[in-house]
Amino acid sequence: MADLKTSYMGIQLDNPIVVSSSGITGSIHGIERSAEAGAGAVVLKSMFEELILAQSKDLEKDLSTAEHPEALDYVRADLGMRLGPLPYLEFIEEARKKVSIPIIASVNCVTPHWWVPYARRIEEAGASGLELNISHFPQRNGENSKEIEARYAEIVQTVCDSISIPVAVKIGFYFTSLWSVIEDVVAAGAKALVLFNRYYAVDVDLDTKTVIPAMKLSSPGEFHLPLRWIGLAAKNLKCDIGASTGVHDSENIVKALMMGATTTYICTALYKNGPEYVRELRDNLSTWLDEQGYKSVGDIKGLALRNTEDEGKLLTRLQYVLALEEASKYYKF
Repeated sequence: MADLKTSYMGIQLDNPIVVSSSGITGSIHGIERSAEAGAGAVVLKSMFEELILAQSKDLEKDLSTAEHPEALDYVRADLGMRLGPLPYLEFIEEARKKVSIPIIASVNCVTPHWWVPYARRIEEAGASGLELNISHFPQRNGENSKEIEARYAEIVQTVCDSISIPVAVKIGFYFTSLWSVIEDVVAAGAKALVLFNRYYAVDVDLDTKTVIPAMKLSSPGEFHLPLRWIGLAAKNLKCDIGASTGVHDSENIVKALMMGATTTYICTALYKNGPEYVRELRDNLSTWLDEQGYKSVGDIKGLALRNTEDEGKLLTRLQYVLALEEASKYYKF
């Protein structure tokens, strides 16, 4: 039987299947089901910076009208630690006690302001690693692209300098120069990149004529974009890579590993099939490796890059003519 073990950011995993930050990993029950099914690790549901800031503003407003205004300065000194983060730290501690697989905490942040002291508390709570889910929606009259991109590296460096557990960075792909952001994030101390994040979407309700959230799960067709960038990053950077978005079956897992990924993040497939689907993914991966004559997942990591002649052209060029030729196989005029 093939050895599925892998090392992710220096954390030893029994296999490369990681349950993504989601509603599944937002409860102890979901985490236990994932662990029992054989997940290599879980990323806890994210703690959002906006929640802390919103609570902070509400509390400051209440305190500013209190009879003892000096209390405001006292509470401000440790405001971020007194609100939403504390239950999250307790959640980490409980998860750590319930399962033996690595627990990776996750924070969704847009600034480095709150996360230095909080990252230290996450480490103290027993998290094996920390995933920074960084997202910033540019405003029309706000910062320019250089300032936005620089903020990503600033957040990563600030957090990495304050803790000893490894940090992964999960980002989207909407950048003027994605490659520049990726390089800066790794240089700032990230031990892993998670490619890619899926952003919150909106829709219009035709009955109420209002803007509403559009909750759409990923589809297998979305897998090709991260696959390209996994190959580029694996070929040029010294960091681990997690494949995220569009990973729905064991075939996707094999492809991601062959392109150079260290782990594969699973979410939508578990929403549809339950956390127990991890067991099927793991068993199918093991069976495929055995049938192909490979002894471990390490044997196939980056294999597609090594086996492809002049793979650089396929990864860095749009290949418009080749795309047309491929399309002609399916469309007859």
